Amino acid sequence: MKKIFYRVFSSVIFLLIVCQAAALAANRPISMNAARSSISQEKVRVVFQFDSLPVYQTAVDQSGKNITIDFSGVDAAKVQSVMNINDDVVQTVTIKNTQSGCRAIIALNQVVPYEVNVLHNPDRIFIDIQRYYEHSITQNVESGLDYTVYNRRNESGVLKAYILNVDPAKFTFVPVLGGGRTLGKNTVSSMSDYYNAAAAVNASYFGGTKDVYGLTKIDGTIATTTYLPRTAFGVDNNNKPIIATVNYDGSIHTKNGDFPISGVNCERSADTIVEYNSFFGSSTGTNEYGIEYTVVNNKIAKINTNDTTLRDGQTVISAHGSMKDSLSGLKVGDEMTINENLGTAWNNALEIVGVGPRLVKDGQISINADEEQIGPDVTGGQAPRTAAAIKSDGHVLLVVVDGRCAQSDGLTLNGLAQLLIQFGAKDAVNFDGGGSSEIVLGGEIENTPSDGMERPVGVALAVVKR
Repeated sequence: MKKIFYRVFSSVIFLLIVCQAAALAANRPISMNAARSSISQEKVRVVFQFDSLPVYQTAVDQSGKNITIDFSGVDAAKVQSVMNINDDVVQTVTIKNTQSGCRAIIALNQVVPYEVNVLHNPDRIFIDIQRYYEHSITQNVESGLDYTVYNRRNESGVLKAYILNVDPAKFTFVPVLGGGRTLGKNTVSSMSDYYNAAAAVNASYFGGTKDVYGLTKIDGTIATTTYLPRTAFGVDNNNKPIIATVNYDGSIHTKNGDFPISGVNCERSADTIVEYNSFFGSSTGTNEYGIEYTVVNNKIAKINTNDTTLRDGQTVISAHGSMKDSLSGLKVGDEMTINENLGTAWNNALEIVGVGPRLVKDGQISINADEEQIGPDVTGGQAPRTAAAIKSDGHVLLVVVDGRCAQSDGLTLNGLAQLLIQFGAKDAVNFDGGGSSEIVLGGEIENTPSDGMERPVGVALAVVKR
């Protein structure tokens, strides 16, 4: 009986000792062994190191300039009470013990985003405080072509932009169709390769396989038209860059009279005349409910009902309905003169890409999206963007801005105009954006397209050495 008593008594004493040791261990504070900071261009990092990971809670005061972190059950006696950072973002870090543990207060000079994370081995809690910054790296690719990568973070968010500065005396600007020399869709890198271009960016708005929403002129020949005045970028016959409003006004002159052309290389609607050339493809693709005249040197060379073959140096005038009736009686050999007016600035231009809206005029922000009937899919919010600008020295800027990704939020049209002016734009025009925005340099994709891959587009603008 006594032996049993002693055994039970010994077990109880042992359990009491174990429980007491556990209680003492549970009440022993976690030690903050170190507190340090580091500064980079993008952020200030503050690190707290412990002998085991504590429970913590983060808050910020109403001003947004004081971040508080409470560490439960932590003793901070081993670290200095004040860390003077004296950065443009972080001023000081103050650490002091409290009844429940310790508290760190990070005093900021400005309201900026921050993020708290955990690391192990050893156990650390760190806070990354984003800095407002602006920096760029410029390289001279070759004579007449400079390339800048621009990074910025401010109250509007984070931005990454890619800027080509091109001397028109050394390079020319060539619109490239999806099929190279025919309408279609392709990636900007493939379109750049077609001309072995030094660089290229996406350009015009587009729809279906052969739909381009804007006026395009290549080597002096119109490839596509627009139905209303919009801003365009191009070069004249002296390779001088131009940004101005372009509007297509076309007609044919025959012995039956003069008749309007509704468009170039587009779908033929009822009771219209459409002009086709080899940029459209191998043939017009029209149905049998019309009549088509192949025109060479202002003379009708051939008459066909539909789907007429297209060749370089020839134009096909395709008429339907009432326009077909108006042209009845015309024969091979009869005169058919095609008249096209794009406005004073553009009639002698060799290359044009029509897009819009205008962004900058005479060095000032001047966005005319309503006038050009540009919809909210283009004008709304921050997005990836592409643009062209002309500087006072005559150089051309081609600019692509990333968006919808961690490295860049994109820009509004107003923000894009501001950026272009910052880099010296006197006049500027917006190109297609969103997932289409892309810049290729030396055949390599430089930006991060927001689709996660290259989007096939209708028209690119290539920078080709003269």
